[in-house]
Amino acid sequence: MHIPVNEFLKAPMQRLAEIRHVALDMDGTIYLGNQLLKESRPFLDRMKELGIGCTFLTNNSSKSRTEYVEHLTRIGIPATRESVFTSTNALIELLAPKPPGSLFVVGTTGLCRELSDAGFDVLPSNSDLQPGAVIVGYDPHLDYQTLCKAAWWIKKGLPYFATHPDRTCPTNEEKVLLDCGALCAALKAAVGRKPDVVAGKPEPQMLDALCSRLGITSREVAMVGDRLYTDVLMASRAGAFGILTLTGETRRSRLAASEIQPDLVIENLAELAELLASAKNI
Repeated sequence: MHIPVNEFLKAPMQRLAEIRHVALDMDGTIYLGNQLLKESRPFLDRMKELGIGCTFLTNNSSKSRTEYVEHLTRIGIPATRESVFTSTNALIELLAPKPPGSLFVVGTTGLCRELSDAGFDVLPSNSDLQPGAVIVGYDPHLDYQTLCKAAWWIKKGLPYFATHPDRTCPTNEEKVLLDCGALCAALKAAVGRKPDVVAGKPEPQMLDALCSRLGITSREVAMVGDRLYTDVLMASRAGAFGILTLTGETRRSRLAASEIQPDLVIENLAELAELLASAKNI
């Protein structure tokens, strides 16, 4: 399929010609739940042909990088730990200069393992010891008592960090998955505090860290995701090329009403692959 470059696409295509790396959101962009989107594997193969690198970048803190590699491999996407960057890794970079001491975590074993592997002391959820800080992430198996204990420490005024602001997690199931942002909203309703810091998208440092590791500039990166208020907003803040895919949360009706606008809108990754290939010929 060849996509002609009309005047409307000319400016985005000129920017696409500069792209050396694609940062791909995961859930809602390359898969939904456990279902791989059919365009994902051909897209990755095409990027390899074009010499464009790819990193899987997600706000979902429920899995460690090792677990994400296992998940991606299981659904048919080859990946390594180095090709995955999560909101937990962004949080670790924020905490590293001044470690707050022991951590009380509302989150999965994957989140706790990633923090522990980075050298942080993670308290058991039933611990009565006062932590140095509270961490809230996404936990699909949330324990009510753990959330209540976190609320207690937050009310006491302890440092309070969230991995990411997403209110829901994309799924192909007939349910709404409450994400980290929804838990933080519940905590605010209970004790009157927002997180002191939210680490993941849309904060630009998440993309800045990726660029630093790859030795490229943000202008050479395309950030592809299905959410305006995380993926697209982070791209804008970081100076990257923001691409909205309509395979996940955002629909055109929401896009039209939003103040946050992407540099480019695509139906799916197949369309982006053709655009990137065409951009090389401009």
